[in-house]
Amino acid sequence: MPTNTFKGLSEAKQQRIFDAALNEFSERSFSEAKLSNIIKDAKIPRGSFYQYFEDKLDLYKYIFEKFGEKKIEYMGELVYNPEEIPFLELIKDLYKLGLRYAINNPKGVKMAMYLMLSQDIVFEEILGQGLKQAKQFYEGYIESDKRLGRINPEVDTEVLSKITMDLITNISFDEMKSGNGDLDFDHMVDKFNKTIYILEKGILIGDKNV
Repeated sequence: MPTNTFKGLSEAKQQRIFDAALNEFSERSFSEAKLSNIIKDAKIPRGSFYQYFEDKLDLYKYIFEKFGEKKIEYMGELVYNPEEIPFLELIKDLYKLGLRYAINNPKGVKMAMYLMLSQDIVFEEILGQGLKQAKQFYEGYIESDKRLGRINPEVDTEVLSKITMDLITNISFDEMKSGNGDLDFDHMVDKFNKTIYILEKGILIGDKNV
């Protein structure tokens, strides 16, 4: 995380360093990104960089943390009371809001795509804790829906939470890989809703057994 020296810089200079790092990390994977390009683009001496951050990974974590903070702020209106909205409706709303945030932050999307493609130790270090927190968040809503009679109590809470997280991640990731860099909001929401419909309604007709 940034040092106090970095925090003492003017907002304009902090933003210039942030933008330079984002430009580099959105064009290359973490391993291929060059600190020299960031330093040159930010117009700072190499020695100054190490007064601000420990190394490239430290800077990388900072960029992701800032995006995370902005996304949470952006999605803050969806902090529902579990009794007020069913779990699957919450997921639909979260997906749409998260997608709008992604569309408005294309470089952040590209940075995340490179990270997800890598699936290496950097991926686990950057997103591991966040995924655990999301899993716990979903499990809390699922348990609430069980108590309220919205979800079958025999459904495994952990499995449903994992399935939901995988759906959100895979649909978005597949779209990013197959597209030209632009995200089609209506297309992705339609695909997501159709997937959630299957999860919600199942594939069997009535109570027929196979």
